[in-house]
Amino acid sequence: MTHNTTHTIRPRALLCGTILGVALCAVTPFANSYLRTTPLAGGHFPLAAFFVFFASAVVLSLLAKATRRAPLLSGMELLTAWALMVVVSGIGFTGLVRTFFINITAPAHFADATNNWAALLPFLPESLYPRDPSILSAVYGGLPDKTGLTVMQTLERIPWSFWLPVLGAWSVFILLAYATMFCLASLFSTQWVVNERINFPLLQMPKLLAEAYDQQRFFSFLGDPFLVCGLFVPLFIHTLGGLSAHFPTVPALPTEILAGSYFPATGFLSGFQKLKIFLYPAFIGFAFITTRQVSFSFWLFFLLAGLLAGILQTSGVQIPDSALGTLFGPVISRPEETQIIGASIVFFLFMVWLAREYLLDTVRQCLQPDPESRDVGWISPRASLLGTVAGMTGLCIWSAFWGMGLGASVMLYAGFFAVMLVVAKLVCQGGLPYCSLNTAPSDAALSLFGSKPLGSVGLVLGMSLQKMLFVDVRESLLPSLMHAGKVSEHMRQRRLMGLAIALSLVLAVAASFLGMLYLCYRYGIQELDMDWATRTTQTVYANSQRLLETAGTPDNWVLLFILIGAAVMLVLVLCYYLFPWWPIHPIGYMLAFSSSMRILWFSFLIGWACNTLCLRYGGTFLYRRVRLFFIGLIIGDFCMGAFWALVSLKTGISYLVLPS
Repeated sequence: MTHNTTHTIRPRALLCGTILGVALCAVTPFANSYLRTTPLAGGHFPLAAFFVFFASAVVLSLLAKATRRAPLLSGMELLTAWALMVVVSGIGFTGLVRTFFINITAPAHFADATNNWAALLPFLPESLYPRDPSILSAVYGGLPDKTGLTVMQTLERIPWSFWLPVLGAWSVFILLAYATMFCLASLFSTQWVVNERINFPLLQMPKLLAEAYDQQRFFSFLGDPFLVCGLFVPLFIHTLGGLSAHFPTVPALPTEILAGSYFPATGFLSGFQKLKIFLYPAFIGFAFITTRQVSFSFWLFFLLAGLLAGILQTSGVQIPDSALGTLFGPVISRPEETQIIGASIVFFLFMVWLAREYLLDTVRQCLQPDPESRDVGWISPRASLLGTVAGMTGLCIWSAFWGMGLGASVMLYAGFFAVMLVVAKLVCQGGLPYCSLNTAPSDAALSLFGSKPLGSVGLVLGMSLQKMLFVDVRESLLPSLMHAGKVSEHMRQRRLMGLAIALSLVLAVAASFLGMLYLCYRYGIQELDMDWATRTTQTVYANSQRLLETAGTPDNWVLLFILIGAAVMLVLVLCYYLFPWWPIHPIGYMLAFSSSMRILWFSFLIGWACNTLCLRYGGTFLYRRVRLFFIGLIIGDFCMGAFWALVSLKTGISYLVLPS
């Protein structure tokens, strides 16, 4: 599988990827919410999709050897099916349905005299947000006689005549948002793949497996001594950990180390009081594959952010926490963290500036099509740009139909999709299997302009829409679409791949709704692992209600840190662009305060150090050999995660290999 080869993908591969992806969406809510296993669809390198890909390669290779015939699917076809599974896998949980039913029912269900959420209801259309007490009771508590019902009996008892219109109305919004992201991914694929030549670290290991599979050396590849040594590390760690979860007398190796106790409570190092070291072999493997400039920047800026907290404490500057009153950041804790808002704005403008020639050429093609233009998207750049504009227009019309003002709609959706593009760049260029935001997309508008420009409907409904699709980015769609775009770069049937993705998205939404609605009526949200989803959704509505009573206004401290963040990012992007020797990548600054980097920083430190040592003292030859060790870490970690997830089906005891 060379980089210049054009591959033919048979329809069977697209069909397999679509069916398997939709099936994963149907079972993921049950596995993650009820069984509490290692998340099947967690992050941007989902466990279930990789395990199906890896197991399929093993089985098909064995069958090919036994029958002495060509495998049923080629390596590129397996990779294509994997990409289709990755695209839709997040929809089955955090990407959509983990909070969806809580999001649309929480305002009425949790409203009482103490929170005054009844004031929110006039701004939320009843056709979208159910208020029938019997419906709400069944969703949160399950059916009255739920314990004795079979699967079919539960499905028959669901009031479909009520839910189908509600889900139909929401599906218009969801599919319009997905269509817009589909067009954005097709539009920017050419820029990132051809013009910027991003290396997509998360794709490197599956591509190597697919190449070895096609060259009929799959098992010799897995038997490489370096790779076997890498496999042994997670095998040893998680064998002990899983056994300890089932038999407490078995000792387990700690994968989480509390390092904060080694730092003083006051002084320059006080910002590290909550420092933790997480040992995830797979994440170390991804960090090794990521370019050194990027991996160095991630852990460097994370540590600098901790040092900044200590410096601010020591300086005696009094920064009031009340400055956070206008913000909807999911995990923000201090005003100085809002500098990421300014950094995000500048970084997005930098992304657009890098793509300026390509985007201008695309605009010219809208006026005068050029059949000889090169693109790697599923549709032409002209159609992608027009589709993006049409999708955002459709979302504004949908929002206006439900009462949101045009200005609020344009402001919110522009912010939503700008942040999605930034997140996609972080994941695809940074090799982040796990990415989260510490500030929400709406934070920029609320911090810079206050809440009044949004209006009451824009504030309440807009924040609900944000919670639904645009703030829990751990399984967001756009990065997965960009990865699928890279996989289909040299595919003859790119248009057919685009149709398969579109069909998969529609079916995945339906399957995810069905799977989660069944769980709600069979067990009730109160009996599922939904504490985080419920708590974070309640926070959104609590903040909305507070801002309805007291309009938020720009805070001077927040504005100051936004300006500082913008200035720092401007310096970083200028140095990155102008000086080839510059060692720091700007995207590291974007995640300095992110909760995901609290988990990943040590992995990137180890991965960067090993990468640097290999290239400095052994050159590219040693790097290619040692790289197999780190690929073994990834394969071993994900295979052990799948193994213990399957064991939990039998034992009912959960052991988490990867973060939830």
